[in-house]
Amino acid sequence: MHDNNEEYPREIYAVIGRAVSELIAASQPLDKKSVLIMLQAHSTRTTDADLQGIYRKAFRYLLESFH
Repeated sequence: MHDNNEEYPREIYAVIGRAVSELIAASQPLDKKSVLIMLQAHSTRTTDADLQGIYRKAFRYLLESFH
């Protein structure tokens, strides 16, 4: 997706994977919009500021990778 994966911590790949896994398990569409919505939903459910930051980075990563 990106040439320099060093910019993004492993945690963002983990939260993206979790979102994708949940969509598959729920037989939901697996497209960019669905993954972004799932990341947003996960972000709003946590009160952990560090985890919210990881979700924001994951969201940004996906947006950048599709442009």
